[in-house]
Amino acid sequence: MTIQMSKWHRFTRCIFLVVICLVLQVVNQIQAQPSEVYLKAINHKDRSASDKAKDKTRKPEKILPFVGLEPGSTVLELGAGGGHTTELLARVVGEKGRVYAQGLSQSRVRNGRLANVVALRKHMLFELPDILSEYKVEPQSLDAVVLFFTLHDFYLNNRIDKQGLFAVLRNWLKKDGVLVVLDNAAQKNAGVSVNQRLHRIGENFVIDELEKAGFSVVETSDALRNPEDNHTRPWRVFNGLHDRFAIKFIKTAK
Repeated sequence: MTIQMSKWHRFTRCIFLVVICLVLQVVNQIQAQPSEVYLKAINHKDRSASDKAKDKTRKPEKILPFVGLEPGSTVLELGAGGGHTTELLARVVGEKGRVYAQGLSQSRVRNGRLANVVALRKHMLFELPDILSEYKVEPQSLDAVVLFFTLHDFYLNNRIDKQGLFAVLRNWLKKDGVLVVLDNAAQKNAGVSVNQRLHRIGENFVIDELEKAGFSVVETSDALRNPEDNHTRPWRVFNGLHDRFAIKFIKTAK
């Protein structure tokens, strides 16, 4: 009788472990899928064909969940450029949210497009605190700051006080706000040694710089990784398929 009960316990334990594994697989699959708010943003009828073509290499179905914005969020984007990311962020945060975009092409918001996007007037980055105050963006009010493929450019300009800029971003983020960096990967410990020539930056250098500024890594993503890239050629050679890192930071307590 004791032997039979022991066998029964082992059998039920095995069944329990199998069920747990299946549940975890389902949970992981659900988490890997972009939620409805992100899919709606990506598939929005007003997005241009050229923007949708860029999705093939920028993979917003993976990057938007990684950033983690929600309807009603407030976000600052530095180096917005043509606005591919800006529009996606705007669609995610919705009417009750706000995207403050630095360096955004005015064509993206012409004729009232994207009413929840504020294209900050042209300014030098050291003026950012005054500009944010001008647009009535209060310190510790941002849910997120995003720097997509622009941080390496800051290190090409010796006139930019990078630590000073990071301090501003930290001050304007909420306590639980995030700073998300996507950029062109050099070898991990290359620092800025190939930045001028290849427009690539070492991710360990980025982490060190932001940790010095009072941030810590909370999550990374391999969504834009390309193991076939050996980091020796300019990023443009790969037509958007070069190796790129994605790192999410949070403010550390002081």
